[in-house]
Amino acid sequence: MSNEERKKKFELIRKPRRVPPSEDQFVESASQSLLFPMPRHDLLIFVVFPLVNEEDFTRPLEFGRPSAILELRRSPRFDVGRLNRQLAFQWFEATHSRYYDLSPMLSSSHSSSADPVELVATFLKNSRNHINGPVMILLSHAHAAEGDNDIVGEITRLFASASDHSWKTITFPQFA
Repeated sequence: MSNEERKKKFELIRKPRRVPPSEDQFVESASQSLLFPMPRHDLLIFVVFPLVNEEDFTRPLEFGRPSAILELRRSPRFDVGRLNRQLAFQWFEATHSRYYDLSPMLSSSHSSSADPVELVATFLKNSRNHINGPVMILLSHAHAAEGDNDIVGEITRLFASASDHSWKTITFPQFA
């Protein structure tokens, strides 16, 4: 066995490094030189629980100031870091974000892994108001981990068809 073959057999795979949210991800690129940068109104912020840490949750709230937060988890919990449900709702209030818990739209006959795409489609169909961005979408790890189903892409397409413009996406946690 040659040295090259041996090297190929034993490649080192490094653990991905967590990338913290940065403010420039949430503002319009043309507004970088302004004193008060303009937030992106075409932004969908996906937050995957329980993989996020406190910073991955609070920084997008602080920097993105979402107009709406869509809860797609069956059992909403906010216990990451020092956060709890009460503190999370204080963050929502401080950022003037409206929280929509879509889990009551699930009937008891649905399985615990109800389709979040259907929940968003129903919400957008029933929503009388035009949804302006940015929008934060809270997902469970089980939904985000489904390999054959690109939930982020499908939800983004739903928003694009409902608003007649394209949407940018950011998913937290981010890794490099």
